[in-house]
Amino acid sequence: MDGNILALIPVVALLGGAVGWLITVLHYRQQAKRQAARDAGNILKERKTHLEDMIAKTEDANRRQMLVAEVDEVDAALIGFYPKRLRHALGEAGLPPEDELIANGRRRLQPQQATRLAPVLAEVNALRPFLSAQDLLVLGNAYYHMEKYQDAKETLDQIVKLSPNNPATLNNRGATYDDLGRYDDALADYNRSLELRPDDPATLYNRGNTYRHLGRYDDALADYNRSLELRPDHPDTLTNRGATYYELKRYDDALADFKRSMELRPDDPDTLTNRGVTYRHLGRYDESLADYNRSLELRHDDPDTLNNRGNTYSKLERYDEALADFKRSLEFRPDYPGTLMNRGVTYKNLGRYDESLADLNRALERKPSYPSALYNLACLFSLRQKTDDALAYLEKAIRLDKKYREMAKTDKDFDNIRDDPRFKRLTESD
Repeated sequence: MDGNILALIPVVALLGGAVGWLITVLHYRQQAKRQAARDAGNILKERKTHLEDMIAKTEDANRRQMLVAEVDEVDAALIGFYPKRLRHALGEAGLPPEDELIANGRRRLQPQQATRLAPVLAEVNALRPFLSAQDLLVLGNAYYHMEKYQDAKETLDQIVKLSPNNPATLNNRGATYDDLGRYDDALADYNRSLELRPDDPATLYNRGNTYRHLGRYDDALADYNRSLELRPDHPDTLTNRGATYYELKRYDDALADFKRSMELRPDDPDTLTNRGVTYRHLGRYDESLADYNRSLELRHDDPDTLNNRGNTYSKLERYDEALADFKRSLEFRPDYPGTLMNRGVTYKNLGRYDESLADLNRALERKPSYPSALYNLACLFSLRQKTDDALAYLEKAIRLDKKYREMAKTDKDFDNIRDDPRFKRLTESD
């Protein structure tokens, strides 16, 4: 028996060597194929540059027209290369197939992935508009995932012109409108898409997202629930339904959805951040920090997670760590109102009133009807014993959101003005 076993070893080694040789051959063949494609593309680009130079120097109108036609032919040939490169780059980024890119929820590219895509996008964009609908879809989705939403929208507009009743394109444009903050346009595209393709789970999911952004939480839940009936255990839908439960103060339901989503897709940074926010609201600060820390290990320097972790540090009165997170977040998103407001509140708690005032005013410049910033300015002016300013900002905050009336009744920041009759009138129930 031992002899038989020993006799197999050289055969196995020989097979292993053959497989290794075959893999090496295929690898070099693929490399050669890619190099040939790059060489062909470079030759076409050189030809195009030469033709454009000739056009610039040619005075004869007929000759110029012939040269322009040749440039068109070169552009048409180049189109065969660039969308393939885009598809390859998007695939390397770990994104789903192009029809599903937007439909399955936003996937942000890491900086190095966006860097690889940028020159290919520039090359495609420089071509004359000969792209097919499918190639335009690749281009539009590449723009979307690089967070160039206006470019994505304009590209998707071209596809809608070519195919006005394509439900997938309408769904994708709706998601792009949502990221542009054009929620009515987003809903119009989703509704039309669902007329053409009723009960599509991806479109229901996206429409639910827009309803959530509009604060229409019951409508959002209806869409998420229906989407999950059609596509059970979809992690993105569970995470976003959990975020909606959070807004409705149904925290146990939110945590249950986050837990199930994490079972299906462990270590998802968005779900970890959302669960961290929920833990923070429940006062479970250690669990909140653990989720934020893990999320940031998976997606370094995410500005939303840094902002939220800063809030938790602030709740724990770990103000230096909070300020460090807010500063880092603002390096990536310098004028984000939420982070400016949160840092302003932290400065206020530290008694650094001038810095607090600067941040809260900047937040209001970016988002004039921001009730939380208005409320915290009222707190700040009360602490500085500027009663008229405090009351003016508190009135504006209450007008936008009645919850601030109840908050003001017990907020110690208003102790300096609590006996003022105007404060008492403002905080009386309707």
